[in-house]
Amino acid sequence: MRPIYPINEEQCRLYYGQPVFIILKDGTELVGTLSRLDKGKLYFNETAASLQTNASASAKSRRSGASRSSLGKARSQTKKFDKATTTAASEALPVPYPNSELFGGPFELDIDNVGALIVPD
Repeated sequence: MRPIYPINEEQCRLYYGQPVFIILKDGTELVGTLSRLDKGKLYFNETAASLQTNASASAKSRRSGASRSSLGKARSQTKKFDKATTTAASEALPVPYPNSELFGGPFELDIDNVGALIVPD
């Protein structure tokens, strides 16, 4: 077993899509598939479709400097494409663990509550 330390974006990225053992600071033990680390939260068991939806939402929230009329026009055009596509997101989940539902539904943890994040050998 290999601990992921320090628990940061750079270290976690290597293990996206892999099962991990999580020990919270209160002693609770959990198991899940590591999906991503974003804004101080660890996300687990996300499907390819939910990753794609989150990525498109993040891209929309980063849009800045657009005028109201062009922003409204862009919104009406992007609504047609809000359906989740799995092509890019499927590539985000590496083999051999593409089925993130193996450990239950998606959940997130605040990184400050995580005592240890361990990857099996």
